[in-house]
Amino acid sequence: MIKFKMQNNFSFTKFLIITFLTFILIDVFFGKYIYKKFIRSNYKDVDRSYIIGDPVYHHKLQSNFQGLVGWKYINYRFCTDVNGFRNSCDEIILPSKLSTKLKEFDIGIIGNSFTEGVGYIYEKSFVSLINSKIKNKKIANLSVLSYSPSIYYAKINSLLSEGYKFDEIIVFLDLGNIVDDVLCYKLENEIVVTRKTHPICLSGTADTKTKIRNFTSTKLRLTYELYSKIKYKLIQYNIIDYKGRDSDVNSNRSNWTYAYDSRNYNNFTYDESVKNILSNMKKLSKLLKKNKIGLSVAVYPWPGTLINDIEENKYVKIWEDFCVTNCKNFFNLVGPFFDLLENEKFSNIHKKFYMYEDVHFNENGHKFIANNFLKLYKD
Repeated sequence: MIKFKMQNNFSFTKFLIITFLTFILIDVFFGKYIYKKFIRSNYKDVDRSYIIGDPVYHHKLQSNFQGLVGWKYINYRFCTDVNGFRNSCDEIILPSKLSTKLKEFDIGIIGNSFTEGVGYIYEKSFVSLINSKIKNKKIANLSVLSYSPSIYYAKINSLLSEGYKFDEIIVFLDLGNIVDDVLCYKLENEIVVTRKTHPICLSGTADTKTKIRNFTSTKLRLTYELYSKIKYKLIQYNIIDYKGRDSDVNSNRSNWTYAYDSRNYNNFTYDESVKNILSNMKKLSKLLKKNKIGLSVAVYPWPGTLINDIEENKYVKIWEDFCVTNCKNFFNLVGPFFDLLENEKFSNIHKKFYMYEDVHFNENGHKFIANNFLKLYKD
């Protein structure tokens, strides 16, 4: 009887090993094909042409674009107006209705991917939610992913020279902006040029876990998808805590406020990096003052900020001090997130307000940013 059970156990173990190895072999040789053909087939109509180059400020959104775009596992409708500014797909202006007033705005809001609202239709982004509550103001979303202060200055300078008018510019400054301005872009004669380090500017130095994940996701696509789906379900049913990816919670793009390492920032010292980004924002401030346009600044946290840093961190302090002499208003949207931490654990806030295994805001996050911005705006 004992012998029979041992044989049964051995056979089952052998079956599991053979099944696992067979799955891995199929994945190695046919995984990418199966993934593209069947699992990711809904991405076949995603349009990637909505971002185009610009000779002055590096890149921008294509004008009058209407299409389906993708962010990670999310497909969503994406539309721009005649100016190349992101807008609701329900507010497309016909060429016959064009007028010079299309270049006149009360407020221009500019930022990077967070402010563009990647992953969601425009109506769910915090810029649209803000606009829906400030109905007496005409707001333009000038944001595009991978923008930074050098581009903020160059783009607004270019728009003003083309006849665009704004009463106020609100810059949503991102933690990753400091990385982009030391690794990706620099201003030369009022034009944004790419640095030699540009190929690595978006990713930075990958840790061991990130390298393993990148290898698995490219070489063993089906295995990675199966693991991801099982993990997501376990988190969804609260069987395991959501901790997020290490590369997001401890990102080189956001940890400079508490763990600055010059090797991740083009060998710039901390002071050099801060001086660089402040210099670009001071140029923008001077430009707007010259044109009698108000400048306001808003700041918000990444997941890593909430678990690794303090509320009054270097990022908040830098822009709070900058705004003493350069801004009309300073909108601190970091504080409201830390207020939540007094009664909730980080994993719950992370899951509630940020996209799954991503640093960007989810739908709840966009609502939270909009609501807290509006409270400060009204005050």
